[in-house]
Amino acid sequence: MIYVGIDDTNNEESVGTAKFTRMVASKIAEKFRVYGVTRHQLCQSNEIDYSVHNFCAVIHVEADKIHLNTIFSIAKDEIMNNFNVGSDPGLAAAHESAVSPSVVSFGLDAKYRVVKKETVFSMGDNSEILIEGFGETGNGVLGAIAGVGLASTKNDGRFVQLGDLRKIKQPEPVQKFLNSGIDKVITLDGVVVEDGTIFNTDNKPVKPSPVNGEVILFVEPVNNMFKAVNRD
Repeated sequence: MIYVGIDDTNNEESVGTAKFTRMVASKIAEKFRVYGVTRHQLCQSNEIDYSVHNFCAVIHVEADKIHLNTIFSIAKDEIMNNFNVGSDPGLAAAHESAVSPSVVSFGLDAKYRVVKKETVFSMGDNSEILIEGFGETGNGVLGAIAGVGLASTKNDGRFVQLGDLRKIKQPEPVQKFLNSGIDKVITLDGVVVEDGTIFNTDNKPVKPSPVNGEVILFVEPVNNMFKAVNRD
């Protein structure tokens, strides 16, 4: 697996990091199989310049290490040609074998406190992770590499793209979701759901979470159906 982390692509007029990353994923998917795109929450502090929620996004590409440079170049071209003036995007890409404990630790730190950009480039120099910043400051590299570390744990964030999930308009039977890339549907108190109907607020696509390597959709019972719940 190759992880492509993207952050800080947006300003007040942009489509937002999640949608922008899905656009980059679509371009990568023209040549490589994209498993999905995850969203990862980062620290929300007054010391950090972010638009609304301060999250990064990561593209999961099912490709061998030898394709890292090609995938990075595709993502870089899309960012350079499409990011909004006034934003400072960052891009990081790594094969799963290159994601060290230090990178994972950096990602976990970035969820709860302010991290420093100098650390990012040190990690890049000491590993096979490709990193580049754009715009005036390129500060998005912080979230980009943090996202790579978090996504590699397969235990953080939530999927904003996975298989055909975005095409499902609820309410629909549980089995339809299980047939579309979700491993399990579970209530917040731990009950596995195998039958019933799932819906989401305003018919928005459901966003399952990676948990211990599985894709889990958390739900809660509402009016004899199950409402999708976003975690993290």
